[in-house]
Amino acid sequence: MDAVDRLGAALVAVEWEDITAYTRTVIPEDFEPYRLRKLTCGLLWKETPDYVVVVGDYDITNAGKDYRHNDFHIIPRGVIRQLTVLRDPAEIVSLPQLDVVSAG
Repeated sequence: MDAVDRLGAALVAVEWEDITAYTRTVIPEDFEPYRLRKLTCGLLWKETPDYVVVVGDYDITNAGKDYRHNDFHIIPRGVIRQLTVLRDPAEIVSLPQLDVVSAG
């Protein structure tokens, strides 16, 4: 079994709303909030009642180290508009399954 196969993590797309922040400016009377909507895709690493963790970059060669996820987002559930499972863990393809011929 390959390292990616052992992850058991679904590939997801998370649509969420970020905050809007302004500095050193006066807020006008007719202020309208600008809504920042984000889309984050990756492996669904962890789910809790308060947040989800989505890993976008996972190092399969870093075995035995404390970290293997290089890029991740911790997204509070309160800002998530939609979470879509793109691929079930059983459907994720790893390199050996692609029948890649190595140059050498």
